[in-house]
Amino acid sequence: MAVSIFPGNFRIGVRNLALADYPERPQVTDLDPKFQLMVLLDGFQSFAINGEIFEMDARRAPIAFVMRLVRRADLQFLHAYGTPFRKIALATPHDWLALLSSEATAPWSETTTPGLSTHIWQPGKQIVRLSTQILNPPPLQVAVQTELFRVSRGLELIRRVLAEASTTPTQHGVASADPVAEKIRLYMLKHLDQTLTLERMELDLGMNRRSIQRHFKAGTGQTISDFLRQQRLEKARRALSEDGFTVAQAAHIAGYASPENFATAFRHAFGLTPHMLRNSAI
Repeated sequence: MAVSIFPGNFRIGVRNLALADYPERPQVTDLDPKFQLMVLLDGFQSFAINGEIFEMDARRAPIAFVMRLVRRADLQFLHAYGTPFRKIALATPHDWLALLSSEATAPWSETTTPGLSTHIWQPGKQIVRLSTQILNPPPLQVAVQTELFRVSRGLELIRRVLAEASTTPTQHGVASADPVAEKIRLYMLKHLDQTLTLERMELDLGMNRRSIQRHFKAGTGQTISDFLRQQRLEKARRALSEDGFTVAQAAHIAGYASPENFATAFRHAFGLTPHMLRNSAI
């Protein structure tokens, strides 16, 4: 991520590229006290703070994450991928907002990490617009004008985030209380386009199939097959409504050889046929 540092240790980072996944066992790094806002416009990212897993999934719609950390913690990036992967991040010292006003901090959710409060939500149009402007500023003749443009949009973004985050319910970033179930879930999401058998999962995850099935069911309340079916149908739905794919192409994405069987499963999942959704999108 390209990061610019401004007076007051106000930092703005941007990332806009096609991104492959992180290594399977990324290292743990130090996370210093800070106020941080991240808006993921496209892609998927998960990370752990002191072992507590947070997830940002912007494959269907942008997602925002804000945190205030007053003690040092351990940070581990777990997964990040997307084509494209578009993200902006703003950071300040943890007491930066409090120095401006005693009412500047919102009552976000406390976590299992002492001194860490967070909030995850689907941002409104203005936050998405400002984030996009920071990521892609207008062409300016002098580089300092671009940086000042980003600062002005960044400050306005923080103002809107503080107002919006205090009035929207948090989306819990911890997908499962069982870290093994979360590992299995993220593995399946990463390999959703491939043939996933229990034999292959045993080899890739280093677990026997009974343990895989038991941990996943206990941690998520779903079976392996139900989860894969749901995720693939959801991917097919996005292909129809957002990408203009044909019903036959969407059926292939969902793993159905028969368009008729695909249509039946699709209607059961979403309450309308693939043709109805595609026609309404067009």
